[in-house]
Amino acid sequence: MEIRPELIALFLACGLVTWIPRVLPFLVLHGLTLPRLVTEWLSFIPVCLLGALFFQNLLIAQDEAFPTVSMLHVFAALPTMAVAIFSKSLSWTVVTGVITMAFLRLYL
Repeated sequence: MEIRPELIALFLACGLVTWIPRVLPFLVLHGLTLPRLVTEWLSFIPVCLLGALFFQNLLIAQDEAFPTVSMLHVFAALPTMAVAIFSKSLSWTVVTGVITMAFLRLYL
């Protein structure tokens, strides 16, 4: 396989574009104290993102029709939500979701 310089430059540029929006806010806001209203507003972002990702996988878009529910994802979501509610651990929740989805895809 040939390694071309333009591919290496492309990979480095993609990595930089991915890295900048994740690190730049930390560098800019380091040492600053944000107003309480901004801090409270920012605390809702993880919940909104997780909710959006959850429902994006739960619903299947169809052309010119209402979305349908993916029963496979519903069956995977039930034990995952139970673990999330009772353990309050993101790690256990993710592991449960991945294992449940793998089990369902393997056996259904």
